[in-house]
Amino acid sequence: MDRAASIGGAVVVEWRALAMRSVTPSTPREPPPAEPVPEAERRRTGARGARHGGRSERVVRAVMHAAAAEIARAGYAALRVEDVAARAGVNKTTVYRRWPTKAELVRATLRSVVEDRDPPPDTGAVRLDLLELVRRFVAVASTPEGQGISRMLLAELHVPEVDALVRTLRDERLAPWREVLARGVARGELPPGTDLDLLVEMIRGTVTNRLFRLHAPVDDGVLESIVDVVVLGAKGGGALRRAPPPAAPPRPPHQR
Repeated sequence: MDRAASIGGAVVVEWRALAMRSVTPSTPREPPPAEPVPEAERRRTGARGARHGGRSERVVRAVMHAAAAEIARAGYAALRVEDVAARAGVNKTTVYRRWPTKAELVRATLRSVVEDRDPPPDTGAVRLDLLELVRRFVAVASTPEGQGISRMLLAELHVPEVDALVRTLRDERLAPWREVLARGVARGELPPGTDLDLLVEMIRGTVTNRLFRLHAPVDDGVLESIVDVVVLGAKGGGALRRAPPPAAPPRPPHQR
């Protein structure tokens, strides 16, 4: 009898425990925090506090697309943050909170559209690496955003703010090209002392001129020809840095 009572009491206790668990509200699990935007992405867009995959990131992308479209439409001088916000479907205070000035907004937009997000190619041959880089360059420059921004830069480079933006971003844009060419020098494909920036300017400048001034074809055959001319000339020492010629001696007073 005592054993039966003990078993019955245990059943009652267990039933009560189950009942308490069924009526006690469970604490809701909080969703895992959104992953922060990678440093490279945050630097590229200049966004402050954006979260990867969340609303903030969607806002950043919308603003970048809107700003690129407005830059293409109005240029830099006539660009209005209000128009960018309206096109992006956000309040202008949202834009100002992340990019306090128009220059910062345009700088972030240029990075988002122009910057190559892939690592520099490393095929083992400088010619093939340069071909891959110039193909990427043409692919970006041929998009509506790339075309609009490139035209703005060409038309408004005399504007001090635009000139400052271009100078600020120059090293970032040239970094993958310099890396590829430096590897070519290290492998012995190009002679030591080669002016790397001169080679980049010859390739990018020629392509830019054909795209936006001459409106000439830039198919793969043309790109190969441009790269070959530059690489073959550089291999022959045509891009070696040369010391400036010595200054001419001053003429005697009676010969002036």
